[in-house]
Amino acid sequence: MHRPTLDLHGAHVHEAWKKVAKFIETCYYTNYKSCEIICGQGAIKQEIESWLHLNTHVREYRLNTRTNGSYNIKLKKRKTQWEIT
Repeated sequence: MHRPTLDLHGAHVHEAWKKVAKFIETCYYTNYKSCEIICGQGAIKQEIESWLHLNTHVREYRLNTRTNGSYNIKLKKRKTQWEIT
């Protein structure tokens, strides 16, 4: 199974924030364990860590030190209907 990727190059900060939230939510509800967000090294990179930290579906995130312009994100395990009750 491939890892979903979101490329934010060319997006404005507010637009990128909405895309990140929707992308992570989609990955979470599709039962992906991880994903990648490419943000480049500009204004979005200055904000993305706070967005990831506040997102309830994100378990862990790390800057990709090879590129310094993308993040590897691990998502929380989704609770099934049987685990909730």
